[in-house]
Amino acid sequence: MFPQAGTMAHSFIQAFDSEYEAFKAYAENYPNDCTLLIDTYDTLNSGIKNAIKVFNEVLVPNGYRPKAVRLDSGDLSYLSKKIRTILDEAGFQDCKICGTNALDEYVITSILNEGAKIDLFGVGENLITAKSNPVFGGVYKLVAVEKNGKIIPKIKVSNNTIKITNPGFKKVYRFYDKSTNKALADVIALHDEIIPEDNYTIFDSSSPWKNKTLTNYTIRPLQEIIFDNGKCVYNSPDLNTIAQNAKKELDTLWPEVRRIKNPHTYYVDLSKKLWNLKNELLENK
Repeated sequence: MFPQAGTMAHSFIQAFDSEYEAFKAYAENYPNDCTLLIDTYDTLNSGIKNAIKVFNEVLVPNGYRPKAVRLDSGDLSYLSKKIRTILDEAGFQDCKICGTNALDEYVITSILNEGAKIDLFGVGENLITAKSNPVFGGVYKLVAVEKNGKIIPKIKVSNNTIKITNPGFKKVYRFYDKSTNKALADVIALHDEIIPEDNYTIFDSSSPWKNKTLTNYTIRPLQEIIFDNGKCVYNSPDLNTIAQNAKKELDTLWPEVRRIKNPHTYYVDLSKKLWNLKNELLENK
């Protein structure tokens, strides 16, 4: 499991007669995980000063170090730069700065581009509510049936082309450039296809004339068997391993693909055999 960490609310601080008393009580109760919220009254003229005072009076004499200070309002970029300088001059170079306050990927990107000295971000409402796409459409469709040991492909047809399904029992492969280990593209193929290891041509299924031949690559199947004959045969990794794997895979994507605005398209294409099968079923529907 990930280590648990937290901070106090503004209401906690307001419940005390002074900000200093609130910080002191929190540090005494959570000396090993002390993150102080410093913007309840005045970030620069009160919050950070009281935080450093409590660090020196409560934590340091007892062998502890502060985890972080949190900014929850104001110009996070400007304030973080000021706070970083103040913390460093006070001998708390190891104290992190956390930023919160209705953050999303666009605000965070902007803040980082401005050179903010924020080490971690707390994202709440924009993580649990999808404002831009409040509904994620996912509909179950049958793509194949097994009859007498033979896989028979099925397709769902619609006047809305995006709703036309890709038929058949399939596998998904990812191609990596050998020289950079960057992901080149994904290919959805039929389950019994053999993907060549020397060169492979991918193409846009909606515009087949747009194609590219890949070379000098390695291939990795992306799917794993979870259930076999109704029995779970998969050992789920712990959260730390999942996080490490996610970061490792994210690092294989080019920065141009990962950028928030106007990213390059990462291609997920159909194999020629699957594309032919789809068109054959559409023509003979």
